[in-house]
Amino acid sequence: MSEIVIIADDLTGANATSVLLSRAGYRAATFLKLDDYDEKQHAHFKAISISTDSRGISEDMAYEKVSSITDFFKDKKVKLFSKRIDSTLRGNVGVEIDAVLDHLGDDAMAIVVAAFPSSGRITIGGYLMVDSIPLENTDVAKDPKTPVDTSCVPELIQEQSKYAVDYIPLNQILKGDKALKEKIICSKEKGNKIIVMDATTNEDIEIIAKATKQTGLKVIAVDPGPFTATLTKEFVDRPRIVPGQKVMLTVGSVSALTRRQLEALKIKHKCLFKTVNSAALIYDETRENEINKTVKHLIDKMEYYNILGVVTTTDETEVLDLHEIAQELGVTEDDVTLRISNGLASITRRFMEKTDTVIGGLFTSGGDVTVAVCKELQSAGIEVKDEVLPLAVYGRMIKGKYNHMPIITKGGLIGETHAIIKCVEYLLTKVSTEYHKNI
Repeated sequence: MSEIVIIADDLTGANATSVLLSRAGYRAATFLKLDDYDEKQHAHFKAISISTDSRGISEDMAYEKVSSITDFFKDKKVKLFSKRIDSTLRGNVGVEIDAVLDHLGDDAMAIVVAAFPSSGRITIGGYLMVDSIPLENTDVAKDPKTPVDTSCVPELIQEQSKYAVDYIPLNQILKGDKALKEKIICSKEKGNKIIVMDATTNEDIEIIAKATKQTGLKVIAVDPGPFTATLTKEFVDRPRIVPGQKVMLTVGSVSALTRRQLEALKIKHKCLFKTVNSAALIYDETRENEINKTVKHLIDKMEYYNILGVVTTTDETEVLDLHEIAQELGVTEDDVTLRISNGLASITRRFMEKTDTVIGGLFTSGGDVTVAVCKELQSAGIEVKDEVLPLAVYGRMIKGKYNHMPIITKGGLIGETHAIIKCVEYLLTKVSTEYHKNI
């Protein structure tokens, strides 16, 4: 039986949430209407999204459509109900929340997180900002069918809902999940049925999800997708075999541009990066310990990340004086650089070996690192397939243990701020249909 039920007001929105769950490992499907769903035939789907096609219709009709779906599933073994709303708040948002609450019992409440950080939608001060612009100042306000005339999420929902709406600002979210849990419980005890929460990053959404789970309350998720996907991980066990392999970055470049590109990537996507002690990779007596420590760190924390990797610096002060080290060891600066590159390559190989089929694509930055990684993986070279952006090349590895592995290589001084984002998203597309063990 399906454990997650998403009720969306249009097909595009239903698909948008389904794909987030699919990428997280849950078998998901979207249905055009409730009549298309067969309880027995489709029982293998962990998550189902059903479109009500109700964004542009009357409030009464929207209420009835959402009610019929909620009523059908309310006595099933559903662990999480989600009312998927438009990322720009168009449609009968408040009325459709009411429809779900009305049919799930007096103890049910709705948590509204209207943010979608990776799509440029954040909520702060109760206001929905689209690429830093208040919602009401975007083209959405002029939508011919469903215009939106306010950026204030609590205000918009309260105008449409019969239930009391509370609001929890960002400063309360930032206090952490345990403090937020108490705020939610307190709000519920005051009689509020709907709570709107700020969120500016995926990390904020994680805090809200953890706090929601800790309350033990009967909640429905109301959001454009990310909160539902994050809350699902709290309520429903992940399967052992999941789709969408992970992308690993091995970055040897120490340029300021590369650091800016990595920061931009971390803002848009949830990433797990381990900064290695480059100096430890240079000396024989510390090299092995640093490699093992880095690999263990990545393995221990990788479960909920699709993008992970190793970097050499996050700050200018961490850049080594290669000339001084070379003189100390009686070698050339190139020799010192090679020791670091080989260490990074060794970390890459050992991590890939220990995690079996988890890594589906590689990104390397820095010519020396790319060569070292290819040699460490016993690859004869790269079959060049495409240019992601000028001087950033996509290809497949030739021979070796990881024959045909997708890889993108880029120089440390190449591209603008979003260059690594473009490369990583390109790789994620390439590996999204592959499967790996959830270890």
